[in-house]
Amino acid sequence: MTEMAVTEGPLHLTLVRHGATDWNGAGRWQGWSDTPLGPVGEEQAARLRPRLAGRPFDRAFSSDLARAARTAELSLPAGTPLTLDVRLRELHFGRFEGVTTDDVLHDAGYAQWQLDPWGTPAPDGESLSQVGARLREWAEELPGGRVVAFTHGAAIRALLCDLFGWPARPQPGYVLPFPYQLSHTSLTTLTRSGQGAGARWALVTYNDHAHLE
Repeated sequence: MTEMAVTEGPLHLTLVRHGATDWNGAGRWQGWSDTPLGPVGEEQAARLRPRLAGRPFDRAFSSDLARAARTAELSLPAGTPLTLDVRLRELHFGRFEGVTTDDVLHDAGYAQWQLDPWGTPAPDGESLSQVGARLREWAEELPGGRVVAFTHGAAIRALLCDLFGWPARPQPGYVLPFPYQLSHTSLTTLTRSGQGAGARWALVTYNDHAHLE
């Protein structure tokens, strides 16, 4: 297995949401719970594989959670070196890990958190602004080149809110303050020119899931 090149210059970043798990099917909030990729998710990753085969990457990253790493293993060419980074994890739901919306509708702690889930941490967990900040820290460290990263739905949207100032307003009946959906194994691509304070980010594609259609 050979090491991928580290490239200076512009960055082309492809973010991949992991495939579906059984908890996704049941509507359970996974967060940092290390749930495995389910049969549906494995099929989604298999469909993604031909698309990624035509996109050479200089480096590949993944959240250290099994559902993201397994999606990477199934969709990248065999033998691709994969770097795990805890900063690519999902939002930590704290004491709400593993619950469904119906479980917490009458929970006072949940109601208080939902007034501002962007700025307020979940009880014993973290806020979405913290998620966006840790993903941005990771992304800003990338030297350049073509990079793919396998991560999570809330994490990707939190990064975009952080980078581009997208609104994160509470959504009735939905735990995340995002009106924009993100499909499993979808591709979201960004570019960055420059580094540091002068870096300029651009969104190229969002929620590209043509391989599932």
